[in-house]
Parts: sequence; structure tokens; C-alpha cells
Amino acid sequence: MTAPSGAMALAARVASASRAMARITGVLIILIMIAVVIDAVLRGMMGIAIWGVLEVGVLLLLALIYLGLPATQANRENFRVSIFAERFPPWVDRIVTWLLLGVQLAVLGILCWTSWRSSIYSFNRDEVSFGMVQIPLWPSRAMVSVGLTLLIIQSITAALEYALVGRHPYQVDIETELRGEIGKSDSDLVGERK
Repeated sequence: MTAPSGAMALAARVASASRAMARITGVLIILIMIAVVIDAVLRGMMGIAIWGVLEVGVLLLLALIYLGLPATQANRENFRVSIFAERFPPWVDRIVTWLLLGVQLAVLGILCWTSWRSSIYSFNRDEVSFGMVQIPLWPSRAMVSVGLTLLIIQSITAALEYALVGRHPYQVDIETELRGEIGKSDSDLVGERK
């Protein structure tokens, strides 16, 4: 196995893990919605509240955002304003892309480091939420940290793909989009592109 094909296989595995994390967030969102609906129906019909639904929902929603970000990067679906970038000559685009990747990794590194420190601190101090029900904060903080860590790994693999095969880390491949392959697993796409 050559270095580029090995790196591409690694990129496909990382993208698959990122998409799996996004699927987990989808299931958790459904569970939050079910809990909120049950709580609202019980409050409206019987005047009974389920304590902790609001607190758990808020903590999970925060974590769910960060768990879904790596899949967004893997699919090249991040929000991007490309008014100027589309008009750059290829050599300028390469320089700007590498600069953006560097800034992205630096900012994510700082956020990830801070997030892990906060998670560990929360765990060591048995930090709990304010409200009617005291819920430990460390699980949601740990989910944010895991999401940021996977986003850094996904960003590094996007940089490897850009360096080895020229797959732009911030642009959706138009041919892939037109064929309706966005959302397919990267291992399927890597096999088709050989």
C-alpha cells in the first residue's frame, strides 16, 4: 500500500467515524424531542412536569452541535462565503487554502485544549447544572471535547487529502454533488475515483 492510498484509506475511515457521530446526534435529537413532547403533553393535560427534561435537553443540544461538526467538515458542507475565493487564480487559492487550514487547526487546537481542561475540571469537581434537578455537567462537556477532537482529526485528514490528491477542504466537488453522491461513505467514493 503506497503512502497516498494509505492516507486516503485513513481519510475514509476518519470521515466514516465523523458521519457515524452525526448519526448518533440524530438519534439523540429524536430522544430529546420525544422527552420534550411527553413533558409538554403531561404539563398541558395533567399539570405534571417531568423534572430535568429542560436541563438535559439544553446540555445535550450544546454537545450535539459539536458532535455534528466533523461530519460537516467531512462532507465539505461548512458555511463558506466564496465571493472572492472563486475568482482567485489557482496558485492564490492554494496559498489561501493552506493559510485557512493553518488558522482553522490553531483555533480548533485552542478550543479543544480548553474544552478538555473544562471537562476534566468539571469531572473532578462534580460540577452540576443549576435548576430543579442537578445534572452532572461533565458528560456534555466531554461530548463537546470529543466532537472538537474529531473535528481536528477530520481537518488534518482534509489537509492530507488536499496535499496528496488535490481534494479541496472547503469546496464540495461539483461532479459528486451532481451525481447525488453527497452523503455516501468516503470508502465508496475513494473506490470509484481510482
